[in-house]
Amino acid sequence: MKTLLQNGLILLYDGNGWRYEKKDVLLDGNRIGRIASSIPATDADVIDASGKLVMPGLINAHTHAYMTIHRNYADDLAFFDWLDKVQKVEDDMTEEDVYWTTMLAIVEMLKTGTTCFVDMTIKSAQELTGPRSAAAGAVSASGIRAVISRGLAGVSDSDESLMKFGQAVREMDLFANESRLQFMHGPHAPYSCMADYLRKLTQSCRDRNIGQTIHLSESQAEMDAMAKERGVTPIRYVSEQGVFDVPVIAAHCVYATDDDIRLMADRHVSVAINPKSNMKLGNGFAPVRKFLDAGLNVCLGTDGPGSNNCLNMFQEMNAAALVYKGANRRSQCVDAADVLKMATVNGAKAIGREGELGVIREGALADLILLDLKQPQFIPANSILSGLVYSSNGSEVDTVIVDGKVLMQNRRLTSIDEEEVYEACRKLAARLDMPQVDRL
Repeated sequence: MKTLLQNGLILLYDGNGWRYEKKDVLLDGNRIGRIASSIPATDADVIDASGKLVMPGLINAHTHAYMTIHRNYADDLAFFDWLDKVQKVEDDMTEEDVYWTTMLAIVEMLKTGTTCFVDMTIKSAQELTGPRSAAAGAVSASGIRAVISRGLAGVSDSDESLMKFGQAVREMDLFANESRLQFMHGPHAPYSCMADYLRKLTQSCRDRNIGQTIHLSESQAEMDAMAKERGVTPIRYVSEQGVFDVPVIAAHCVYATDDDIRLMADRHVSVAINPKSNMKLGNGFAPVRKFLDAGLNVCLGTDGPGSNNCLNMFQEMNAAALVYKGANRRSQCVDAADVLKMATVNGAKAIGREGELGVIREGALADLILLDLKQPQFIPANSILSGLVYSSNGSEVDTVIVDGKVLMQNRRLTSIDEEEVYEACRKLAARLDMPQVDRL
């Protein structure tokens, strides 16, 4: 199958920066086959991209998609009070519940330009033949791309920890042939995973040639507890357990010290910053300028919708470009080009797909979005790059293509029945006895 995007303004990245060119883009199967000034529409479905920006799909490098059920539910609470409230709801969720709440997240992500997300979830799909197969099943059914990790906690020899680990491994085997799905291990955090469990998960990563993602140094309470119990920072502690011996995406790192930053840079750790979640939970501002100066691969995530409360990467880019300027009292602390790279190029690098995702080039995977530039927030077109970060709100996303397949066109999803998803999530919230407005 071939698809030709004609007459669009193409956003390109060449390693030195961003630029725009008026080009046609030919998609051949799931790859970008050709980019040229004019390409004949031979044996190809044509999408008129006139007046549109063709850019790489956005990569959400840290989220908990199932937490759409917690949206607007546990707000304005201290961090550990918030965590306790959402976990009580999670305890009653089934594998099928996770399917529907993740599918709701996918609807939101596709409609706001995200084509790939790194997810830490709470259930693992255990049957391909099952009616709804948790987060992995939602990804497979919807057509989006994702990296799935089961959030794991405990000690290596407890029955529950062994069971969850076994479920996570079984899911990886079940979906081994799904090209849009990758897997990582997901040790939750150093305060919830004992040292032996961290070592067990890291060894499994080596055996399977995969990476892992973990929450690190997210709150002051975490820092204080680790200093009291272990005499080190959370980042130093997990490094001593070998966690950084495999590729790692470290989420948050709000309280990373200078020594932590040097350590992560030396071990080639990717850091997923989550500015909106960190602000909402009162955890503060990550030292992003120090991360960049140290050469860390900084990518961008929304965190879960229980702590954000949305999955809109355009909003997250806007927050990232603004809050660190204010926190550092420096208007050039993080610029629009930096932030756009975090949401595309750097996200791809974090999941081991550098050069294949997050860029538009011949041979790359065909994960693209088309934005309508005939919107007031882009007029006059003084700088489209600035517009993407400072003006866009996600409503400009007109077309979404993942793995060469059109998943949304003219803002209509092609692979998901939206109303079916909404109704399933309404029924779930009612079953879990969550407060609901009578009619929506």
